[in-house]
Amino acid sequence: MVRIDKQAEIEKRLGEVKDEVSTEMRRRSRRRPWLTCSLLALCALVAACVWIAWTVAATGLLHVPVFTSLAYEPPAPIREVTPGVPVATVLRETFTSTLTRRLYQGGGNLIDRSIEVHVSEASLTASLRTFLEEANFEWIDVSQAQIVVEPEAGMEVFIPFSSDFSPLHSAITLQGDLSVTQEGHLVVTPAQVVVGRARIPQVLIGLFINPFLEAELARLNTVMVGYAKIFTIEMFSRELLVTGEFSVEVR
Repeated sequence: MVRIDKQAEIEKRLGEVKDEVSTEMRRRSRRRPWLTCSLLALCALVAACVWIAWTVAATGLLHVPVFTSLAYEPPAPIREVTPGVPVATVLRETFTSTLTRRLYQGGGNLIDRSIEVHVSEASLTASLRTFLEEANFEWIDVSQAQIVVEPEAGMEVFIPFSSDFSPLHSAITLQGDLSVTQEGHLVVTPAQVVVGRARIPQVLIGLFINPFLEAELARLNTVMVGYAKIFTIEMFSRELLVTGEFSVEVR
């Protein structure tokens, strides 16, 4: 009887231990989803912080320990461009000289209304620097701003920051295409904008870059109004070929 009672007591104790273990397992299983969610949230937060630090470092506007050495190196243009005669001056002089010559050839009548203008990247660079100087952007190094024209890369606008604003010598690099609207106005379509080595989202391009481009192109479009209507723009190495026809009425 003593052996039977002891065996029953052992079985009873084992049952109690089994119940305790099952209860603890169920309790832990109920807590595990919260633990998993917490870990996921922590990982997401860490990833977001790393992405922000990497992006800021890639712009070159601020020095971020460790990240700057990995994500940033000073940007450089495709090639250096020496400024020439501003575009507005080139257009005005070409329109005037061509119109005078055509009238002389036609005996006072404008028989041939076609017009071609070669605009070099040197002229584009001169116009860009003039615009930036007049806008008085103190955070831009106007003396190094330039435009490169290459069919493969498109039109590259390179605008470096001043050393006071960016000790790491960062710059804005814009690559885009130049086209003509049905009304004969010039339009630049940015393909991408990079600050330092960080690519800028399209929404920021629309908010900050497009107004700047439109302001500069408005000046060129104003020069052409009354002289000629532009039909096409072709891009060659180091220059643009603008074609159209005179819109002036000769009496």
